[in-house]
Amino acid sequence: MDRRFRLQERLQSYDLGRPESKRRYNRKLFAAVSGRYGAARRVLSFGLDSAWKRRLLRLLPAGGSPRILDLACGTGELTAALARRYPRGRIVGMDLSGPMLRRARRYLRGESVNLRFLSGDMSRIPFPDRSFDAVSGGYALRNAPDLEQTLREIHRVLAPGGRAVFLEFSASPYPRLRELQLRLLGWWGSLWGLLLHRNPEVYRYIAESLRRFPDRRELEAMLRRRGFHLVRSRSLFFSLLRLTLCRKDA
Repeated sequence: MDRRFRLQERLQSYDLGRPESKRRYNRKLFAAVSGRYGAARRVLSFGLDSAWKRRLLRLLPAGGSPRILDLACGTGELTAALARRYPRGRIVGMDLSGPMLRRARRYLRGESVNLRFLSGDMSRIPFPDRSFDAVSGGYALRNAPDLEQTLREIHRVLAPGGRAVFLEFSASPYPRLRELQLRLLGWWGSLWGLLLHRNPEVYRYIAESLRRFPDRRELEAMLRRRGFHLVRSRSLFFSLLRLTLCRKDA
């Protein structure tokens, strides 16, 4: 196996509860998986990932020329879909991982003039206040080094009345069901981490990061505290994922 696809780091050597430690692990993790991220996304989701993202797109208003920031854009599938949906808009894809962004740029070279990518940390978004009409994130929030700070930043860069829409893994607020979900997700991720990267920890990270992520009720409470109005929240795939649409108060 090509060593570029191997992750030598041990997850247990990092503290996902500390922003700097999580940031360092994420840089190394997503650099290692960038070359097989598309395949992993499809197999881990049973081929449903693209359909889930189409549902995310339908939560945003049709037409117009919005300014949209796609956080943790990875290899750019959702970012490109936003650019196609809004040909008169201005779409920015931002990610912490340089290798992910290089693949996005190569894959989408010349596809759209209203789309650009840049490197950035969602806890420190490099744009002025009120720069965007919408912010999107496909599996973004769970990877935030500092979730509270990330929500503050999203609120800051949104224009009044702007929308934020997220597709994210979600664990039950009920402890026994939550533990069952995490065990199943950990097993599934470990299997594909072993098959694709010879390291079960690669996608077991999904379950471990979700273990430290707020459940649906806690996340919705956080969004309200940060000044967002919850518009819609919907469970997907046996409640293991959730689509959340919220609006910045005008």
